[in-house]
Amino acid sequence: MIFLKIALKNLKRHRTRSLLALFGIATSVAVLFSILSFNRGFEKGLAKELERTGIHFMVVPSGCAHEVASLVLHGSIIPKFIDLSVMDKINNLSGIDFVSPILVAQLPNPKQGRVDLVYGIEMSRVSQLKPHWQIEGAVPKDDREIILGSEIAGHQGLKVGDHVEYTKVNQTFAVAGILKKTSSQDDAFIYMPVKTAQAIFKKPSGATAIGVKVKDPAMMTAITDELAEKVPGIQIVTMNQVMSSISTLAASAKVLSLSIAIIAIIVSAVGVMNAMLMAVFERTQEIGMMRAIGASRADIFRIIMKEGLLLSLGGGLSGILISVAGNDLIEVFVRKVMPYVPVGNMSGFDAGIAAASLGFALVVGVLSGLYPAWRASRIHPIEAIKG
Repeated sequence: MIFLKIALKNLKRHRTRSLLALFGIATSVAVLFSILSFNRGFEKGLAKELERTGIHFMVVPSGCAHEVASLVLHGSIIPKFIDLSVMDKINNLSGIDFVSPILVAQLPNPKQGRVDLVYGIEMSRVSQLKPHWQIEGAVPKDDREIILGSEIAGHQGLKVGDHVEYTKVNQTFAVAGILKKTSSQDDAFIYMPVKTAQAIFKKPSGATAIGVKVKDPAMMTAITDELAEKVPGIQIVTMNQVMSSISTLAASAKVLSLSIAIIAIIVSAVGVMNAMLMAVFERTQEIGMMRAIGASRADIFRIIMKEGLLLSLGGGLSGILISVAGNDLIEVFVRKVMPYVPVGNMSGFDAGIAAASLGFALVVGVLSGLYPAWRASRIHPIEAIKG
């Protein structure tokens, strides 16, 4: 305990230098903790997105897999269409639970001065395609009824029973239901029967994609291989592949971020070592006097090492607190720069990650303090007092 008090007193003697070293460690630990915690949240969010998807794979026109991921998770418009005759071929395969067409398109809404995103689906399959949905009102039973996403309904001040008019296509729809907030892209769509969407967009036998659910997920590989062999010109994308594609993109960003964090940690370690070496040089006579009155080399070594550990511990704790306090700002920034981030809170406090980050900071403190502590312990009392 006496050595700890001496180490703490020594750090207080040079407050500015100690605070700068502590700030360097805090910054690097904050970056490290933020990256690790966001990655953990990202993985959990992807797993939740996969669980909420009511289909096992999608059949789409051959093209870019990133477009498919954008369709499934962002609701983007894909300019290619697949012929619904493919549905018969899929249904002829054994092990198919159901097949459902999906048509995503844009519909001008001059009255509101905007372009609405329309999602055409089979209303009889809503509970299977979107098992996580909660709807205020009812699922449409008529071709002229729609479901509004919560964002659309809120912006336009619409409620169940109101009507939405599209003068460009001379169509008026009754609002049968309003989707309760999901905090996802689902909130920004207008959902209508797929046959109605096909008629409006003049694609009577076309779809953006065909969603497929199998009876036994273990047979999915065999089914997709058979389908790819029998039907040329299509692309089969499983939900796992979509998530994997996004995970790969996120992993690349993670590697880059971790590289930046490691550089920051190295710089902070050098700063700690420099601060401690300067302190040792300035206290050469003081250390010599301690040796002269009975302090051993091991005692001196322990005092200097404890100074490094105190700096690292203080910086590590400060960095974790800074990261937790700035979680919301960090998440807003990441959501702006990354093409896709799952819904929900990606950043949050995780005790395991906090312990790992703090442990890493202490390791940095130990490594940074070894050389200064060794130099201090090698000071000869007589030479130091003479100097």
